[in-house]
Amino acid sequence: MFPKILDRYVMRESTVLMFTWVGAVTIIMLVQTLFELADFFVNEKVPFLIVLEILLLYLPAHMVMTFPISNLLAAELSLSRFCRDSELIAVEASGVSLKRFLFPYLFLALLVAFGSFLLNDLVVPETNHRAQSLVRYYVYKESPPQIEQNVFFRDEENRYFYVNEVDTRTWEMKKVIIYFLKNGNQYPEVIIAKTAFWLEDKWLIKDGVVHQFNEEGKLVREIEFSEMEIDMRQELKEFFEKQRTPEEMSSRQLKKQIEILKKAGARTEKMEVAYFLKFSIPFSAVVFVMAGMPLGIQRTRDTKGLGVIVTVILAFAYYMLLSIFRSLGRGGVMEPLLAAWMPDVIFGLMGIILFWSVDRR
Repeated sequence: MFPKILDRYVMRESTVLMFTWVGAVTIIMLVQTLFELADFFVNEKVPFLIVLEILLLYLPAHMVMTFPISNLLAAELSLSRFCRDSELIAVEASGVSLKRFLFPYLFLALLVAFGSFLLNDLVVPETNHRAQSLVRYYVYKESPPQIEQNVFFRDEENRYFYVNEVDTRTWEMKKVIIYFLKNGNQYPEVIIAKTAFWLEDKWLIKDGVVHQFNEEGKLVREIEFSEMEIDMRQELKEFFEKQRTPEEMSSRQLKKQIEILKKAGARTEKMEVAYFLKFSIPFSAVVFVMAGMPLGIQRTRDTKGLGVIVTVILAFAYYMLLSIFRSLGRGGVMEPLLAAWMPDVIFGLMGIILFWSVDRR
């Protein structure tokens, strides 16, 4: 009975602290975004209410990043209080091991990871898409359509376009893929071109190949061409609303796009890394707690500031590793699956070692 009461007590205190710190950490991580939005308002003359809407739409994406950090910070601070008030000593004296004492923190971390994944997969793609649509429309409405790298979009004729690289000086698009279903076929007709240009109401694509598949998905014909024109008769606002980057897609949508592009022979490392990060980043809440909680245990009463220090060091180390391995995966140096999950693996192994040795300290 006592451990169950203890579990509820620990989880209640940690949960309250976590939601308190989510707001503070999110505001800190929004600083760069606030600078950009201020520039939109002052220099681009974007209406204030639109700027405010963009800010609110960005909040869910930032919260996905802050939940793991806030959860660890809350856990560390609650553990520090237990140490200062000698409650941890009392728990050990009652026969409860430190490993058993830490179980509620791990359980809460699993709940945070699951909730973060749902938020990241169901809510964030739509809020990101709405925010980016507003930015594209209000910031670039006076200029030619802004094509982004590594982005998908669909036109009014249900054709899907993917642009791998963009030269921002000439607006030359490189490594372009266009696919669409034709005559009710299950498999799309795919056009792969080296370059493309937007010319008012049409695209001029150069040096490409048309791939045609039969009903069984087997390649039956390849047609090379030096130039081809594709009509793009749609309003600018509609164009912006239909562009989607990997961050504006759910995991299911992104996986489908990756499979289609792989079948067309395109390189998909960047998209695959983005796909696996949709799972690994929420799960970081668990490895943060596994690695951080044993480091935060002190049997002395002087523990003020230790939880904050542990959280800052672990968060900095994790996101530094994430940045390095993500670049390796996007560049094809490392498998995308391994690149996205390597920081979690490193912290997880460290956490397992620290967690199982915690009673020996």
